Amino acid sequence: MAGKTGPNDPVGDEPSDKVRQLQRQLWAAAKRAPERRFHALYGQMCRADILHEAWKRVRRNRGAAGVDRVTIGAVEQYGVQRFLQELAEVLHAGEYGAQVVRRVYIPKADGAKRPLGIPTVRDRVVQMAAKLVLEPIFEADFLLSSYGFRPRRSAQMALERLRQLGNHGADHVLDADIENYFGSIDHDKLLTLVGQRVGDRRVLKLVRLWLQAGVMEDGVVRHPAAGTPQGGVISPLLSNIYLHVLDRVWAKHGAHLGELVRYADDFVVLCGNASDCEEAQARIGHVLGRLGLKLHPQKTQRVVLTGGREGFDFLGCHLRKRMSGRLWSKSGCAGTTCTAGRASGR
Repeated sequence: MAGKTGPNDPVGDEPSDKVRQLQRQLWAAAKRAPERRFHALYGQMCRADILHEAWKRVRRNRGAAGVDRVTIGAVEQYGVQRFLQELAEVLHAGEYGAQVVRRVYIPKADGAKRPLGIPTVRDRVVQMAAKLVLEPIFEADFLLSSYGFRPRRSAQMALERLRQLGNHGADHVLDADIENYFGSIDHDKLLTLVGQRVGDRRVLKLVRLWLQAGVMEDGVVRHPAAGTPQGGVISPLLSNIYLHVLDRVWAKHGAHLGELVRYADDFVVLCGNASDCEEAQARIGHVLGRLGLKLHPQKTQRVVLTGGREGFDFLGCHLRKRMSGRLWSKSGCAGTTCTAGRASGR
């Protein structure tokens, strides 16, 4: 688990030795000093080995071209070393500028469409370089209640935790949904949260550039005043930084009501009784309000699990309690989001 890593454990995928060593050092320093703000990070992300590792990960993830129509294959044909050397020179000179994000739509299970932003390959490499340097710092702060898009955390682990809680008397569930989360993130609030750990102005400028880069859809460029496009390499980390406020406040002021289990912007709270569940909804609504967010009035519900009654959907799975006992059962799992035998206790 990411929350239990130590200074001798790599953070994230397995990078080169020098990149891994840097990540260990950043994680350990952040863990030792929870109030520390890190400087001189920009130079680290411009290192040749960091940029090369960033390219390897972007290439492995593949993905479509951005607005410039430059593909992974086109970069390989141009010459990867040449591409990275030129990118490093632009970054060192302070001449890097983020391009607009190409917006496409992908179908959701309920028939709706989810907007997806596709940055250029060049921007994805720079974002990945920033992530390699920033993620270990924030991983030192993130809590065990957060499972999504983190090293050594997974949807399966979140579902297993729900099964454990359900088997120990958590019969009331706040099934929460944040209305238009990725379109509602306040840029200034997010930058303030990033700035609590990052004191390097050049890195903060990069984050602002990505937030304000704009979105191209049907040939028209818009610059939303809030939000971060889903699909950017750095977006999941920024999302977790923003909602870490909820995790932290809940751990301090709400844990007596029930346990929060969050996967990115999807989360539930499992409680022991109806009154705690109702109060959990009110408190979470208040915390989200401070972040400029709100619970979706139609998609947020309080669910009772006893007596074989209705269950709830989480991470592509439907979970409920069996009439014959306390074990969880589930149906309707999408793809490989979770493992049926493990989550149902069989």
